[in-house]
Amino acid sequence: MRRTPFLLLASLLALSACTSTTPEPTGPSDPGQPSAPALPSPAANACDPGGAAPASYPGWPGSEAQPSPTTELVPLLVSSELAVGQNRFLFTLIDAQNRLVAAPEVEVDVRFFDLAADPEAPVTELTAGYLQADEERGLYRAAVDFTCSGTWGAELTARIPDREQRQARVVFSVRPESSTPAIGERVPATDTPTADSVEAIAEISTDLEPDPDFYQLSVDEALEQQQPFALVFATPAFCQTRACGPTLDIVRDVATDFKDEMAFIHVEPYVLEMTDAGLQPVLSDAQRFQSVPSVMEWGLPSEPYIFVVDAGGTLTAKFEGVAGPEELQAAFEAVAAD
Repeated sequence: MRRTPFLLLASLLALSACTSTTPEPTGPSDPGQPSAPALPSPAANACDPGGAAPASYPGWPGSEAQPSPTTELVPLLVSSELAVGQNRFLFTLIDAQNRLVAAPEVEVDVRFFDLAADPEAPVTELTAGYLQADEERGLYRAAVDFTCSGTWGAELTARIPDREQRQARVVFSVRPESSTPAIGERVPATDTPTADSVEAIAEISTDLEPDPDFYQLSVDEALEQQQPFALVFATPAFCQTRACGPTLDIVRDVATDFKDEMAFIHVEPYVLEMTDAGLQPVLSDAQRFQSVPSVMEWGLPSEPYIFVVDAGGTLTAKFEGVAGPEELQAAFEAVAAD
């Protein structure tokens, strides 16, 4: 896993202030991480460039994923990767002075453009949903289906109460495939740790208040038993985004109403060992965190990450980073009803 864009967001918006039932890490404060699995070359499902693709597009920022420096509205992309198919497009907004613009009362319309095809004609447009990241700060999410890989753009129009509308554009890449399983695909039959394999849950979880129900089944067991399940990759103690603890807390709260209908599985994404100080990371020779095999099998580009799988083993929803309770409830209801 590489360092997620949530770290950029954290540095600008102080998301590191997120709190939960999370111990302070005693390992390195900012260790590197293994790279995500290699992606195929952008050939399949590529957008038609209509000839030689220009290096930049009139009316759009010239540098990929960089907003215009002159705008009063600055979009910051939070999604670590976007790929052909269904996506959860995460972003936040600040102004030219790095002051947060994103807020529940600020509505944002988003228009998506396939820049190689036509930089002036939007492919789709929608109103983004607001997502509270912590008590004071938030993000926006937009469900979008990208039809092809290549260079895309998003035009964001913020409707700020008692002010004129503000607009900004950002350019980004869409990959031919996601490193994680795509929605609609069958998921890997991964062997993940359970409470039966250890004397205490504290040997496989850094959650200070673990829910025992999250450690009863492994992924391969849930698939064999044809149980729908939610899989949460998160490490409250060593999270690189400081969002793992809050994310696990939210999943645990929403899960209360669904435990009779589906399974819940928590997996620590890094190789850990029990010491006198509790679970600690087993660092590589380069002093970096090492991913557990299931992280590589699922292709995580960042953490935390949540996957929702139906009884047939098909991925129905996935959430990178922060997820709202209403998002999770809808995803759980969809598979619990099977």
